Amino acid sequence: MSERMMAPVVLFTYNRPEHTKHTIEALAANELAEKTELFVFSDAAKKEADAAKVQEIREYVGTVQGFANVSLIVRKENYGLARNVIEGVTEIVNRYGRVIVLEDDLVTNRYFLRFMNDGLDRYEKEKQVTGVTGFSFLDDRTDYDSESYLCGLTGTSWSWATWADRWSYFDAEALGWEKLKTDTAYRRRFNYDNTYNFYQLLKMQKQDEKTNSWAIRWYYSTFLLDGLILAPTKSLVGNDGWDGSGVHCGGEAPTAVHALKTDRVITQFPDVIAEMPQIRKRLKKELIKISEPSRVKRIYHAVFRKNYIGQA
Repeated sequence: MSERMMAPVVLFTYNRPEHTKHTIEALAANELAEKTELFVFSDAAKKEADAAKVQEIREYVGTVQGFANVSLIVRKENYGLARNVIEGVTEIVNRYGRVIVLEDDLVTNRYFLRFMNDGLDRYEKEKQVTGVTGFSFLDDRTDYDSESYLCGLTGTSWSWATWADRWSYFDAEALGWEKLKTDTAYRRRFNYDNTYNFYQLLKMQKQDEKTNSWAIRWYYSTFLLDGLILAPTKSLVGNDGWDGSGVHCGGEAPTAVHALKTDRVITQFPDVIAEMPQIRKRLKKELIKISEPSRVKRIYHAVFRKNYIGQA
């Protein structure tokens, strides 16, 4: 029997060397790291002030050990996060058939790679499942009695994985999005029963040149497939980028980010390929909470935009 193939990990970095080190160190501590190839896509500096930090990251990546192989892909010009992610994911997923994706402010627990690979193996032939994530927006706020669940919030950027055949449906142009303007029932479904205005985010992507999110376009692409994403009931990944250092995040620590449990192992997976009613109900409550005005809710809103949409 041939040895199980681990999905490669792609990591996208820009100008945060300390965050990048934390991300890679946590990933290297995973039990499957030594069997996993790591590809680091380092974007070029947008401004001269960032050049030294970009170079520091590149030099650090050259010293990284603990993986099956480490490859550094150096961008010669500034791509920005969306283009870097789209082109990087496309390159690696087409080469390997599957991919795990991280950004430079994510810290994983030591069983993260196991869960992501188990999910990719288990649901490879279930075409409605369009991806896997190590982040749970529910965390401990649910009485759901399983260790993982399927849901329709497929645009998460706080760790995700997919297969080449699913990624082939990614539509950077979001063709047909105009139907959301006129078909209220269609828009309601896109907005998760009108609990969050995903339509507004997609509209901004299409009409505001300052908005450039790969994640809202991925969400739209998977929405057209009635896509589902596998997630753990309790998170296997946290975010340490809420210190004002990131391009797409503010400086307040979000209350929705929970402490990682380093011994958290996921062994239970859904057998029914559907979003369970109790999960949808709980997620809708969370989305409604995010949409409500107040200082606390604005923080939740920023967390959600950063996580599920890739913009803050």
